Amino acid sequence: METFSAPWIPPCFSLDEIMDFPPSEYPYPPNVVNGKGCRPQADNDSLFLGRLFDELRIRMREDFSRFTFVVHQWAFGQIRGNTAIPLDPGSAERVLILTADEREVFPVEAFSSYRAIFRAYGNPSETATGIHPFPVGYLNAAGGASSIPFDERPTSLFFSGYLNRNRVDVFKQFRPIAWLPRRNLRSRYTKELARRAVERFCPERSFDDAALGARIGFTEWFGKGLEPHDYARILAGTKIALCPPGFVTSETIRHWEAMRLGCVIISAPLPSSHFYQNSPIIELDDWSKLKPMLKELLADPQQLRQRHEATANWWNDVCSEPAVANYMATVLESLPR
Repeated sequence: METFSAPWIPPCFSLDEIMDFPPSEYPYPPNVVNGKGCRPQADNDSLFLGRLFDELRIRMREDFSRFTFVVHQWAFGQIRGNTAIPLDPGSAERVLILTADEREVFPVEAFSSYRAIFRAYGNPSETATGIHPFPVGYLNAAGGASSIPFDERPTSLFFSGYLNRNRVDVFKQFRPIAWLPRRNLRSRYTKELARRAVERFCPERSFDDAALGARIGFTEWFGKGLEPHDYARILAGTKIALCPPGFVTSETIRHWEAMRLGCVIISAPLPSSHFYQNSPIIELDDWSKLKPMLKELLADPQQLRQRHEATANWWNDVCSEPAVANYMATVLESLPR
């Protein structure tokens, strides 16, 4: 594996300069920087991160300023921007927050000087390595949506997304295909062959007749479906949200958006990390179990409501910004000075 060093390079801005940026341009506290020591740019997840750091600052009080929080993106095997993490080696202690490393290939061993590492995706071993799980989070549109009271939600079942190879097993539950088994395909190679065959021979992409009030749609490519605000509006009025795997992992932003809005979630198996272990998310080890599960849930409004309430409680207690801030603060406050 290629390794990366972390030499010091003067940061782009001093903390005093960062504090002069208008809040609309810099939504984070001044001790939150990106991998090059600059202020992070506002992005599709800035609402979630901004709320989280606000809660962490409130929770930690004066201890918050002890640390410099480095929010670093690793996407598809490459660091966005500089390959180093250049920070002023001053008195502030450094905490690395690693996002977008879905393939779990970031060389964390090269960054052992950090007091703590919080890593999105996967199931890091907290006790053995000092690496702690971090939320995948939600995009700004869903983060700004307000949920509809559960009994008034018009959409019984919702999915809209790209038909990647990891979702062929879901697709064929709505559109039976004689030459594919109903059970999950196993190998990555077989899944990709099946995806290409489905793309060529099965033009159907919408399955709103799957249940009364359902909205099921598969798109030809990533980002080619609903506009973000339309997606968020429908999700806010959804009872059951399907959250199949993304390109690489079973863990997706869709899970966090659906949890925040109190949807009952059906998913592939998730990591047994702090955020998912013993959660009310329904995990199916095989998507051939989807139709029986949907039939059971939609026939039992009381069970459906109980699962909605359990999801809302899990969000509040474990995955909301205040809950995650409390989790992170507990980790950071336990570090020896």
